Amino acid sequence: MRGHAGGRQMATRRATYPFIAGRADTSGASVFTTVNPATEEPVADVVQADARQVDAAVAAAADAQRAWWRMAPDDRAAGLEQWGRLIAQDVEQLALHDTVDMGRPVRESRAQVPGAVGCLRYWSGVATRLWGQQIPALPGHLSYTVRQPVGVAGVILPWNDPLPSFVGAVAVALAGGNAAVVKPSEVSPHSALRLAELADHAGLPRGLINVVTGDGAVGDALARHPGVGAISFTGSVATGRRVNVAASETFKKVVLEMGGKSPNIIFADADLDRALRASVWSVFANTGQACSAGTRLLVDARIADEFTARVAELAGRVRAGDPLNSSVHIGPIASRVQYDRVCGYIATGRSEATLVAGGGRPADVDGRGYFVEPTVFTGVEPTATIAREEIFGPVLAVLTFDTEEEAVALANDVDLGLTATVWTHDTGRMLRMASQLQVGTVWGNTTRVYHPAFPFEGHKHSGLGSGSGETAIEGCTRLTRVSIRYDDSDVPGWPLEPAE
Repeated sequence: MRGHAGGRQMATRRATYPFIAGRADTSGASVFTTVNPATEEPVADVVQADARQVDAAVAAAADAQRAWWRMAPDDRAAGLEQWGRLIAQDVEQLALHDTVDMGRPVRESRAQVPGAVGCLRYWSGVATRLWGQQIPALPGHLSYTVRQPVGVAGVILPWNDPLPSFVGAVAVALAGGNAAVVKPSEVSPHSALRLAELADHAGLPRGLINVVTGDGAVGDALARHPGVGAISFTGSVATGRRVNVAASETFKKVVLEMGGKSPNIIFADADLDRALRASVWSVFANTGQACSAGTRLLVDARIADEFTARVAELAGRVRAGDPLNSSVHIGPIASRVQYDRVCGYIATGRSEATLVAGGGRPADVDGRGYFVEPTVFTGVEPTATIAREEIFGPVLAVLTFDTEEEAVALANDVDLGLTATVWTHDTGRMLRMASQLQVGTVWGNTTRVYHPAFPFEGHKHSGLGSGSGETAIEGCTRLTRVSIRYDDSDVPGWPLEPAE
């Protein structure tokens, strides 16, 4: 069964405002309308934040940050944990926001909430251990380092993963002693606003988390704002480059998580049944709208025909349909713009390679919504557009290799270097591959495994800095070195007597 229409549920259209200093700011003049991608029906009229509202959000954050930083670390940790408890109690509303906004199946949206709560639990612990380092380099001196917050952290979110991206980035900023101003995607703003409300209900200082809604102009204003000390951005390479340039004007700390064209490498000796299931899930989950999706399947030529046929068959059993129906596997593409982009890449793929699965609209889905079948191309050359450019949709390009060396060369032959997956029972080969792949994360005999303790960093054009793991704290704090002389030891280079 290639599609599943399911029952449709109308979303109630509403007015949506920026959340600044603990309340909805209704002063904005212009609005834009969000659309449910499964039905193409309007969801909400959202205020486009203006420069005054961005200024107000930054000012509110700066005031709240001073109160937050004065709190004992244990009290900051308790505040983060309480926020997590309220999120855990609000699963259905949060899940519905993301499903209606961007089309993720509701069962997946629900499943993301416990991970977000766990993320806050993890970072609440980090808030109590912002350790520095003693440096015993000079006799008679106590020299050490301390981490200080930048003050206000700006967070620019993607449309494809709204709730986890919000919690992950904001938790890092707050654990580092900062306040946050968040700019969600104009496609999917509603879970961000609800999460900020819940933080306020949790008793965090009013204004500690603010949300400014709008398009790229709002993100640009946030990246340039002199009151913002750090920017965390997740999105496309092109937009990330602009954010980096804008932030550099005031020498902000910058963390960028951008695109991926991740290789999924299958050797003949692998557990092929497990690799098959993981490969299909990796590329088609969330309708392929994930930077870490394994969109390039590199298969040992000895097993390529059989394995690819199994991939195409399993892709054909992925059910696409109404994301509010718990029996479907994937929902629609999140927006009309992205839908047209994905369809354009599929058309290009038809001229470059052989289509063996999908390529159109699911048969059992009616004419509404931005739905695309799980699509598989074989006979893909390394120079093909669909093998080199990030599509961000349910499209898999299959390439083959003859040797381990060729697999490495193919995997590395793109500008992006976010993640890679390797399937083999040969431990030596696994370790060799991990040492040669030009990516920030390598998964071996598993795929898309995450935890807030794990760093997540892109190489090449995929990113700058890490948004996860304790190294992420470097992106929103500054290091201060302190040296205090406590005896009469001479300092090398000092004159013993004043010069005459």
